[in-house]
Amino acid sequence: MSVDVPIADAAQRRRALDWSASFIVQAPAGSGKTELLIQRLLALLAHVDAPEEVVALTFTRKAAGEMRSRVLQALDAAASTESPEQAHARVTWELARAVHTRDAQLGWGLRASPNRLRVMTIDALCASLARQRPVLSAFGAAPETVADAQPLYEEAARRTLAMLEDRDEVGDALGRLLRHVDNDARAVQSLLARMLQRRDQWLRHVADRASPRLEREALEAALERAVVDALDALCQLAPGDACEELFALARHAAGNLRAGGSASAIASLQDVAALPASRGDALPQWRALAELLLTREGELRKTVDVRCGFPAANGAKGEEAALRKRWKERMLVLLQGLAAHEGFVRALHAARGLPAGHYDDAQWATVSALTALLPVAVAQLDVLFSERGQADFTAVSQGASAALGSDEAPTDLALALDYRIRHLLVDEFQDTSLAQYELLRRLTAGWQPGDGRTLFLVGDPMQSIYRFREAEVALFLDAR
Repeated sequence: MSVDVPIADAAQRRRALDWSASFIVQAPAGSGKTELLIQRLLALLAHVDAPEEVVALTFTRKAAGEMRSRVLQALDAAASTESPEQAHARVTWELARAVHTRDAQLGWGLRASPNRLRVMTIDALCASLARQRPVLSAFGAAPETVADAQPLYEEAARRTLAMLEDRDEVGDALGRLLRHVDNDARAVQSLLARMLQRRDQWLRHVADRASPRLEREALEAALERAVVDALDALCQLAPGDACEELFALARHAAGNLRAGGSASAIASLQDVAALPASRGDALPQWRALAELLLTREGELRKTVDVRCGFPAANGAKGEEAALRKRWKERMLVLLQGLAAHEGFVRALHAARGLPAGHYDDAQWATVSALTALLPVAVAQLDVLFSERGQADFTAVSQGASAALGSDEAPTDLALALDYRIRHLLVDEFQDTSLAQYELLRRLTAGWQPGDGRTLFLVGDPMQSIYRFREAEVALFLDAR
């Protein structure tokens, strides 16, 4: 189930403290979600047999430390018999009192052993899992996790590029890729390094290249989906109250351009009567609208002239001159009104850069060369990690997932964790990467409704502050 948490919505907050149910909470900044997380954690601690059965994950050591500190402060405050006056503080106090009772019943000694509170970063959890199964995770001794692995990506790309002289598939693929960029080796190196940084997003798609035809179909389908998603968002952002006037002006401009024999894309709008569809074949019309409304830099036009279908009034006489002036004035009024729709303007400009939903043969030859090289570059990166005893966040997350096995064949570690972890809480869930999402999915793979285990996710898909960590806001919506 899903719960939005407005600041003053006490009923919804109370509902989210039901320790027997799972929730995903959408909470914007400043809404008190950290306090809700702490209350949820306390509510769970009051019902488990051991504090280690509750695991709270966040993304920075600072946030984890703050959460742990606030839980301990709540437990200290609950030692007082005086209830706070504020309603939200009283809820925390009552929950902490219940934890005190549970602690005393089962002899946990939480205040003497605060390390029994499992509040940690998701990276710390990944590293812990990888260390527990070093063979399956592909790590020997625990590697140093580096926050900035860019030098490693660059070196792995250089080593891959050095294989150009090899007379095999790798050398041939490098040759094709270099020819595509006019033999600019630095451009190829930079491309491979950027792809290595994002390998958790694509590695699973290129690992099995047994059927090039299916691979091409899959990649073209992904391109088409990306275009459709972007155009669908553009349709949603379009200002409905201005559309009728926009279409009238677009038809007028297109008619003038066609009459003058212009090759401008705007001329294709002569029959436009509604927003173009959110299909790949509608992309030319969206680009034509962008050409009509925006400058090359993506700003709304400040003026219009004959090049975009609005000839000057001083080139005509009498009624014709007056008519031209009125059309031009209407266009300028529309442009001024669109200034209030920044999201639409940005999305319309972005549509100019959307790809076609298919590859021609030359493009596919380049893509095929790249997909042949990427697994080789990943292998070079793995060798570097091993040589230097280092790993990036993606490698650690993938190692942790490997240590858990698959849904069909879970490892003994996965089975043990399935027994030990009863409740999982994740803060800032919108910042979860694909690799981390997969880890959480495997951790909860065997969970069933009503089996006493719960998942509690908190985040705001409208913000993602750790983009450099390959966070995917769409994962929040998928999880929901």
